[in-house]
Amino acid sequence: MEETPLETVRMLESRAFNAWPALQTLVHDGWILRFARGHTKRSNSVNAVWPCATPLDARIAHAEALFRRHDLPPVFRITPLAEPELDAALEARGYVRFDDSLVMRAPIGDAAAHASVALSPSPLPAWIGAFGKAAGARPADVAILGEMLGKLVPPAAFAQVDGPGGAPCAFGMGVAEDGELGIFEMLTVPAARRAGHAARVIAALMHWGRTQGAHHAYLQVTGGNAAARALYARLGFVALYAYHYRRRS
Repeated sequence: MEETPLETVRMLESRAFNAWPALQTLVHDGWILRFARGHTKRSNSVNAVWPCATPLDARIAHAEALFRRHDLPPVFRITPLAEPELDAALEARGYVRFDDSLVMRAPIGDAAAHASVALSPSPLPAWIGAFGKAAGARPADVAILGEMLGKLVPPAAFAQVDGPGGAPCAFGMGVAEDGELGIFEMLTVPAARRAGHAARVIAALMHWGRTQGAHHAYLQVTGGNAAARALYARLGFVALYAYHYRRRS
């Protein structure tokens, strides 16, 4: 994986923040702190985005205090935008590393829609409920997901594939902003896997993204998900940069 310019990383990070909104956000000296009552790591984490002026120890302490105020464990997301000292400073404080992940990106090209993939322009309650059920999410988390998606500002599309019996079996969502299509919430129920649903969902979202002026698509995948990484590579996605999380042990 070649080193990606920080300007590109910052652009994609900014798009992803907008595409996956937290319930509350605070910007503090180059860091973005995101809060969503504990639903998903990305929406409940500290993210370095711009150069900072205040001492590192003071920023860490400030972030920790705010997460305690919200009854959340402090979680730091470490991308190439973070100052090199941050990762080591967190490790020295007892933060453990977990969920190493990749951001992958592909040109949209001539992706075609598929008749089996239904797209809706808003996060309908039926889509949120079906996705939550397929993901095994708690009712409280499904409610938070609905709140988060209701805060979306850029145009979005919500994809769903129904199985032979009519029950939803595959999902995905896309958010388009300034030439980039973010792909999130990719999920296929176990019984419907290896049938090409995920590839068709991505193609449908990319086709929709092109109608919104997007020329590239990006997504995140955990490093240990070899099957997803292989699928995305077959679809033309290339790893641009890695990130990981840290939380107290």
